Amino acid sequence: MIFQFYLFPEIYVFTKSLDFNEHSLLSFKESNYNTSIIEINKAIKLKIDYTFKSRCIKLLSKTKLTDVGISSKITSILASNNIACNVISGYDNDYFFVPLNDGLKAFQILNSLS
Repeated sequence: MIFQFYLFPEIYVFTKSLDFNEHSLLSFKESNYNTSIIEINKAIKLKIDYTFKSRCIKLLSKTKLTDVGISSKITSILASNNIACNVISGYDNDYFFVPLNDGLKAFQILNSLS
């Protein structure tokens, strides 16, 4: 599989202070609260607490939910470069949230795989 990536220009943050709504990129229910990922400018405007300022890198190559090892391969490459990563798998694509200051570096490293 040929990997192609897209680096979103927005800065995203994680919060447990917001239920899913039109401001959320995505949200999931945990046992004690909901975790939402939202653009930082929206979090500031809504005056909610947040953590993990991040950049989102989308794997443009279509994946299946049953594919084996793709996320592992990508996160291993990032880890070997000391870059933390939180992975979200969608129906067709995977998304990698990396620390804000590592966003461009992570994107360049991943694009070098192509």
